[in-house]
Amino acid sequence: MADFQSFRNAVLESVELQEAVVSRINTAIANGYGLGDSISILTKSHGYNITAEEVYEHQGFLGEGEELTDF
Repeated sequence: MADFQSFRNAVLESVELQEAVVSRINTAIANGYGLGDSISILTKSHGYNITAEEVYEHQGFLGEGEELTDF
């Protein structure tokens, strides 16, 4: 959970990282799969250790408003 919270904070502080997360979310929605793996790979490329399962545990933020600050 600590890595997820740390990554969440990093996303909130970086427009570039926000765009990368939104891009992966949009791709996963368009394809109908891959959200957990895609976000997990993104987090690992930024030095965090978040599994696909953890992403799915926290995916509730996707339907809560229009900005990433809602998650």
